[in-house]
Amino acid sequence: MDVNLNPATVTAAGIDTGGDEQYRILIDSITDYAIFLLNTEGYIITWNTGAKQIKGYDAEEIIGKHFSIFYTQKDIDDEYPAQELTKAIAAGKYEEEGWRVKKDDSVFWANVVITPVYDKDQQLVAFSKITRDLSERKKAEDDLYRAFEELKESEERFRLLIEGVTDYAIFMLDPAGNVATWNNGAHRMNGYEAHEIIGKYFARFYSQDLIAQGFPDYELQQAKEHGRFEDNGWRYRKDGSAFWANTVITAIYNSKKEMIGFSKITRDLTERLKMEQQLFLANEELRESEEKSRLMIDSVKDYAILMLNPEGIVMSWNEGAERIKGYKPKEIIGRHFSTFYSRESIASGFPQYELKKAQEVGRFEDEGWRIRKDGTAFWANVVITPIYNSKKRLLGFSKVTRDLTERRRNEELMHKNSELIKINNELDNFVYAASHDLKAPITNLEGLLQALREDLGDSLEQHEVLLSYMGSALGTLKNVIADLSDVTRLNHEQESPEDVQIRDMLEDVKISLQPYIEHTGAVVQCTAMEFDTLRYARKNLRSILFNLVSNAIKYADPDRSPVVNISTAITREGLYELTVQDNGLGLTPKQIGKIFSLFKRAHDHVEGTGIGLYLVKRILDNAGDSIAVDSEVGVGSSFIISFHQSKN
Repeated sequence: MDVNLNPATVTAAGIDTGGDEQYRILIDSITDYAIFLLNTEGYIITWNTGAKQIKGYDAEEIIGKHFSIFYTQKDIDDEYPAQELTKAIAAGKYEEEGWRVKKDDSVFWANVVITPVYDKDQQLVAFSKITRDLSERKKAEDDLYRAFEELKESEERFRLLIEGVTDYAIFMLDPAGNVATWNNGAHRMNGYEAHEIIGKYFARFYSQDLIAQGFPDYELQQAKEHGRFEDNGWRYRKDGSAFWANTVITAIYNSKKEMIGFSKITRDLTERLKMEQQLFLANEELRESEEKSRLMIDSVKDYAILMLNPEGIVMSWNEGAERIKGYKPKEIIGRHFSTFYSRESIASGFPQYELKKAQEVGRFEDEGWRIRKDGTAFWANVVITPIYNSKKRLLGFSKVTRDLTERRRNEELMHKNSELIKINNELDNFVYAASHDLKAPITNLEGLLQALREDLGDSLEQHEVLLSYMGSALGTLKNVIADLSDVTRLNHEQESPEDVQIRDMLEDVKISLQPYIEHTGAVVQCTAMEFDTLRYARKNLRSILFNLVSNAIKYADPDRSPVVNISTAITREGLYELTVQDNGLGLTPKQIGKIFSLFKRAHDHVEGTGIGLYLVKRILDNAGDSIAVDSEVGVGSSFIISFHQSKN
């Protein structure tokens, strides 16, 4: 029923809306908030400019109408407006966010605060209602969620990409110079496992003399000042052996121009150094024995090594030159070496410039595009050295070329992926915040659900199915957040390894899974055990066993009781293998390819979050360990985990 309240009615209700003109003008000037009064029954008695702007009604259209006009039909059917007034009286204030309806029937996401108003005798005379349109914020949150979904797909691809590079040590340093990440190439080149080096200052790769001179700190300072620093020099592995390294350190900044650390790319150039030294000796021997030099040069296949006369005409041609550039000796000897250059380089006189600079400084080195016989381009490192006889007369030039196309591709790839490093950091921060900040709202929802059960009274039974669905959904959400907390814990906690008894750990897991085991009649047992103790972080090993055993029971074949066998073995390579074998549904090769991705599941008919196996894979990757799957549909699956155990 519509009730038209004029100013006299408002005054009779005990509310003075016109006594303070300045206050009235202030309220009416606010356009970002809808600020108005309701009488004790919920009918609108004042209306400000912000209310008109947000909800679309003029004052004469809305004053006297019940405030439920702003709610969806479902909320009205559920008597939600009346519940809000009741809760505001009980708690002194009621605040919530939800969908509200404008005059044109469009909806907007609103923040609503309802406060009861009392007169001097503590008699309820009205309610104040403040509403703000948060639709833009809601859209931003939804956009952020979609971005998060895309990022979590790219994070795994990026990690696999970096981990797949074995010829380069690629890792991150924090702003202080401590190692923050570690890829397979770094492990292969430097000898350290990830858990041995992450968190340690990067100076341990340098000699004591360089450390005493402060050279590692100098490298970081230069990278800060100039954006990047490149150096060639001796570096040291875990076992104390030295290798000749090319190192590029690049300062990394976030979108706010704040430095968040450094990328460090190292390549082992020991073989290249040896080759350069061999080439130097070869040039010396050329002066003594042309035949001896020719035989040595012809044996080199990775470098194009050729002689030019003083005018730049090709005089000799080795097997490496033929392999790299495509010409047979008879096709190229006697032609000018500018044949290998682009038309633009030839037009600018660059080949002649190279020979001139080599004569002036004794050597010329350059990297750039060169052209093969078939017209394809390759990225070349070129060193031209003038050759003189004992009387200092120029005999010609030696020209050593190496195909560095693959290296250039990798450097470009690293450059393109530098943004992914920052995105991964932001993703970790977002997941960490989300997994913590959502706990309180879920607890509130559980409390509200319990309160709703109590308020329903005799009507509880007819709503029990819906309430059970709501409770189940909350439970699933809690499990997802708990799993996300486990994921972020891997980035924010570091636990020391200890000697863990596998049988004892399995008994602990079985206790946690007792309801599942009793319900399904599952048998979980240790079979062939070549080792009983594993040195590992206790929480991480428990998480691995818990997820694998619970999955084995959860995805059991409905036609037979689940049997889960745990076994251990030591491989010839010294790896410690732990196998969890089941007789469940089994997996297709396509399913195996996705089960370790975040929120990806092979079987959707069983309740789950799709985080468990992702968590297992991430724990193992962080420790430098691995997991493999052997499965057959209708027979069962075996998850084989390979652990690296240091020998004491």
